[in-house]
Amino acid sequence: MTRPTARGVALLAIAGGTYLAARIVGTWELYLLSFAFLAATLVSWLLVLATGRKLQVARSVKPERPTAGDPLVLSFRVESDSLLPGLQATLLHAAGDLSPRDRDIEVESLGSRTRRVVTSGPWPARRGVHHLPPLLAEAEDPLGLVRTRRRFSDTLDVTVFPRLVQLPSCLLFADMGARRGGGGRRSPTLEASEFRGIRPYNAGEPLNRVDWKGTARTGQLMVREMDDPTNSDLAVLLDGHAQRVVGEPPETNFELAVQAAGSVADCALRAGHSVTLLLHERQWRQTRLSPDTKGRRRLLESLARATPRGASQLGSSLRTLFVNGLPLDRTRTLVLVVLALDRELVRSLIALRDEGMRVSLIHVAAGSFAPAASTAASSAALAAESQGLMLALASAGVLGLTLDRGDDLLSALSLKRAQGRHAQVR
Repeated sequence: MTRPTARGVALLAIAGGTYLAARIVGTWELYLLSFAFLAATLVSWLLVLATGRKLQVARSVKPERPTAGDPLVLSFRVESDSLLPGLQATLLHAAGDLSPRDRDIEVESLGSRTRRVVTSGPWPARRGVHHLPPLLAEAEDPLGLVRTRRRFSDTLDVTVFPRLVQLPSCLLFADMGARRGGGGRRSPTLEASEFRGIRPYNAGEPLNRVDWKGTARTGQLMVREMDDPTNSDLAVLLDGHAQRVVGEPPETNFELAVQAAGSVADCALRAGHSVTLLLHERQWRQTRLSPDTKGRRRLLESLARATPRGASQLGSSLRTLFVNGLPLDRTRTLVLVVLALDRELVRSLIALRDEGMRVSLIHVAAGSFAPAASTAASSAALAAESQGLMLALASAGVLGLTLDRGDDLLSALSLKRAQGRHAQVR
């Protein structure tokens, strides 16, 4: 829609006032001045109307696959296909929620058939999926008398992946060991099941799994042995209770929990273990990850979309999850990354441990993320209660550790480094 700006309205008012003065005084110079003001507004109107339709804007982001903390830059290519020069363009809310501040991008004096590239940024990329709405551009004449607004239909979704720590080993599932060939090359799959190896044929088995190359090599009938894809070696559960999130984004306990959960799952995948990722949101979201490049990519995509939207307490829904919920009955190793500890959660974890499941826990302490205005007494009481619950878990055989703001995940989670710290303490 093309309309006069505040400056244009003021000029039209001056033109009208000058015309009235000319009618009263009868001086022809005032008539000429009044018509000049009106003509300037009319010429600006026609200029903006003609050139605004020839305006094209496209945007892109660098890097194309950003990781949290990377310097993020938005590029805008503004092009005018009009033969008339002098157009000025402003891109409104161009960066969306990628920028920490709402900014407009100004492009001045677009010449005839001119293309310009302007950038916004850099800013530290924040983990998440950012939906940038269609671009909204305003075009004005050089005098700023008339403005038109155009909306470009293209949207832009920018996925910022979490920054994971590559752990050489993890003390939370050290007893699982590593599968042969894990972390790199994987064998092909068949019929949505994971290929595990070949073995001699047993009478009565279906012949569609006969491995003819293995049969020719060994001289006896061999079959492909498959793993049920619904099973996983390890389940990683990320607590997403909304009321437990403390801190100012991106420095929150939930962001540290996402980084810890992703690093643990990535370590298991590189060791050749399949992983089930459980996200505690409004509803449980489950992602099964295979120990290959595709599985690690899905891990990053799932964690990029993780948001703390859970309404129920984790302890109240944990047992229901394993008894009546997701098919994890044959997953015997569970790692939880939680934002807070309570007695109900501790009882649920001890019950799972008593049933034979290997349970480990990472507690991301909220006290280190609390604002400075929080009282020291309440923080000390919360820390003392959490320490008592961690001791109760340890006495029941549940391995646990606490992470604070600024902790080095490589030192906290790595098996060798943890053993080194224990040796120094001794």
